Order: sequence, then structure tokens, then C-alpha cells
Amino acid sequence: MKILHITPSYEPAWHLGGVVRSLSQLCQGLVKLGLDVTVFTTDSGKDRRLNVPLNQPVNLGGVTVVYFKTDLSLKFADSLALANACRKWSGNFDLIHLTAFWNFPGIVGGHYARRGKVPYVVSTAGTVRPTAMSRKSWKKWLYMYAVELRNLRGAAAIRCVTAMEQNQNGYLPVSTPSFVVPNGIDLQEMTTFPERAEARQHLDLDQQACVALFVGRLDIVKRVDLVIDAINVLKNQGIDLTLLIAGPDWGELAKLQSLVNEYGLQNRVKFLGAVSPETRNVLLAASDFLTLTSEEESFGYAAVEALFAGRPVVLSEGVGISPVVAAAQAGFVVPQQVEAIARALARLAQERDLLRQLGQNAQQCARQHFEIMAVARKMTLAYEDILVHRRSPELSWSGPFNRA
Repeated sequence: MKILHITPSYEPAWHLGGVVRSLSQLCQGLVKLGLDVTVFTTDSGKDRRLNVPLNQPVNLGGVTVVYFKTDLSLKFADSLALANACRKWSGNFDLIHLTAFWNFPGIVGGHYARRGKVPYVVSTAGTVRPTAMSRKSWKKWLYMYAVELRNLRGAAAIRCVTAMEQNQNGYLPVSTPSFVVPNGIDLQEMTTFPERAEARQHLDLDQQACVALFVGRLDIVKRVDLVIDAINVLKNQGIDLTLLIAGPDWGELAKLQSLVNEYGLQNRVKFLGAVSPETRNVLLAASDFLTLTSEEESFGYAAVEALFAGRPVVLSEGVGISPVVAAAQAGFVVPQQVEAIARALARLAQERDLLRQLGQNAQQCARQHFEIMAVARKMTLAYEDILVHRRSPELSWSGPFNRA
């Protein structure tokens, strides 16, 4: 199969987080399975231009990547050169995968796929969940009806990363079928961990302390404040727990710092800012478990990284992978209530045997569900399903065939 991925940003835009990393690893996994994979992308890193060669194929891990110059808006990633490439070359591929939404590459990618009668998949990546659509709602819905619905309705399928995202997308006024293939992680990326004692010494942490970790953007939807509230509850109960908070500020840092000061938790909560993948591994090595108590999260990339590291997770019911974690007994899934979060944290802080068993379960869960080659095989199966009009049950297909 010859597959074309169209996306606004690709490696080395690592600062954009899990979306870029998971796509890069997926494409390389597909190549290892024998697929011919090309990526059309831009030099956009959202807040900066990438230093990449333009308008020429580059081999990255067996994937043919072509970067095109962004013309006006890095955020929108508008590129006339990319549009021309889609017009000229889309017909040369068996299937097109739009890992782009709310931006120019997705618009032109869908347009030329439909014009060339090439089946295409759209990854919504959690961007159309109800909570996301409620922000600037009238602008988003106007844009949705003017532009994006055409792409969704004309697609052969919509790729969802969890059953939760598939259910959340059900309110959209489209009948396009969807399937579920999670994001994946390359095991090699999760093997370079320092020793626990070394990591704790590097971070100036007590070797005997119980350490919780949050990794992600400091956005209101992440509800890190609930974890800080829970830490305060534990302090009042005489239970010691240290919380590391790592991630870029998306408007919540000052509020969270104020909450820590109000509770007098300065010695228990540490803000570390944005971290590199290498530093993330140091944090995972130093931590006992990870917390992610988001209002609504279609996947939960940081939680999957923790699972691979053998760290249990405390997740809210709004995190997409929470059913998988609960079934594997790889942590606790709790409602968004301070008392429930505090109880889960207290158990992990006080029951070391439980912490150890959940950690073993976590690693098994990650390898079974989220290892990149397993994910690439599922994606290959989805592409084959689309091309031969088949429905493989392991992909949780919903909706009728779309031959538009």
C-alpha cells in the first residue's frame, strides 16, 4: 500500500508533544510492516519555524517526508506549495490519512482526495469533543459547518484513539464510519531510565518519599488543582506525599502556585516547567506513580508513558484510556472529586506492596495495548478494511460503509 499522511507539523517539532511523536513513530512502524509511507507537512512548529529542508523528499526512518513553507500563519499552517503538491500527487496513493484538523493542510488534503477519488481517513485527535467545541463555540461551529464537515462527511472513515473519543464524536452531524486505533509508543524510547536513587538525587528528592507526578500542559481542563487539593487533604491526615508538576504554562501556573502557597505546600509541590523527553524519563524514574485528573481527555499520552515505565496511574473517568487501565488493574480510576482522588493517593502512598503490583500490571498493560508495532499493525488492518470494504472486529468499527 502507498499511504500519504498530511499533517501541519512533523518531527522535529517535538515541543508540540505527543501528537507529533506518536505520528512519527506510527509512520516508521508502518514502514517496518512493508507499507510505502509519504508525509506532506510544513515547516510550522506552531510558535516557530522548523529548520528543515523545503520542497524536497527527506528520508526519516524509512518514511519519505516533504516539508513545505508556511506562507502566513504558522498556527494555521497555510502553504500554497503543500496545496499544489496535494493537487499534483494525491492520485498516486492508495489511501490518504489526514492527521490534521482545524488547519489548512487538512482542508486541502481532503479537497484533493475527494477530487481524485482517493479514500481518506481523518484523525480528529480529540479536537471535536464537546468540551473542546464549547470553547469559542460559535466560531468553531461556524468554521465546522463552513469547512470541516465537508471533510468528515467525505472521508472513508474517522480514526479515534479510544472508545471514549468514538462515543464523544457521536453527536456530530455525520454518518461517516469510525474505528479505534490508539496512539502508540516506541519501546526503545522508554528504556533509557536512570536508576531511581540517581534520579531522585538529581531532583533533590528524599530517597524514602512517596512521589506523585503530573506531566502535561498546565491547562484548566487538566484540573491539576484537584490533585493539589488532595495533597492538602493528605497533609492534614499526616500522610506525606510529594507532587512534581512538569509542563508548559497554558494559563494555569499562577493559579496553581497561589493554591500551593495558600495551603502551605511549598515543600511538597514542585513546579518544573516544560521538560524534554530525556528529563521526562528522569521524572518517571524518580516517581512512584502519575496523576491525570482531566475533565475530558480523548487519550492520555502521559499516562501511557507512565505505564511503560512501570508506574501506576491515578486517572479521572474523563481520560480516554481509563477503561483499559481499570481492566488491567494498572492504577485507579476515580471521579473528579477531591475526596476520591485523596483516597487513591493515600493507598498508593501507604501500601507499598499494592504499588509494586499495580506497577507490574501497568507495564504489561502498556506492552499489550500501546506498543508502537502493535498499533501499526492495527492501523494497517484499518487501511486494508477501508480498501476492501471489510470490518475487522478488533477495530471496533461503527457506522455503515462510506463510499463517498
